[in-house]
Amino acid sequence: MPFWRAASLLAIPALLAGCALGETPERAEILAVRGVATRTLEVTQQLRFSDHMRQALDNGIPLRLAYRIDWCDGRRGEGQVIELRYSPLGRDYRMRRLVDGEDRRFSRPSALFAALDRVRLPVRDDIPDCGGRLSVALDLTSLPTPLRFPAFLQPSQWRLVSPEFAWPGSAR
Repeated sequence: MPFWRAASLLAIPALLAGCALGETPERAEILAVRGVATRTLEVTQQLRFSDHMRQALDNGIPLRLAYRIDWCDGRRGEGQVIELRYSPLGRDYRMRRLVDGEDRRFSRPSALFAALDRVRLPVRDDIPDCGGRLSVALDLTSLPTPLRFPAFLQPSQWRLVSPEFAWPGSAR
């Protein structure tokens, strides 16, 4: 019985921390969305990575940004993922879209973070004329297991969630 009591004492702070989690507009904000082709969205955003996030990236731990697209015509939940990673052997930083494998390389972290100010997201179907909603978040579940639990317990260092951005119709 003491094991369950100890486990519940450990779980309570995690649950309370989870209740306080929400958007972090001071760290992640989508500024504009426009269609640049019938199946590509161009997203202008501001992402501010914490020192913990930057240190993890510099140590070779990949960070995944998950984008959620909800279309106005009822199609829901199309997702895109961009993976950021440092390759120590190649001494370069990489930004890779998982949906199509596009891989961009940068020699400095500042160049990688500057490239994140404007990203293109390919979508499955044609972009509807009525617009939609978009949000981005750092995917904490993709972190390595030893880092995942501290990331959930330190939301001030690891939370990167944008408010949902709605763009009007005819974004093209």
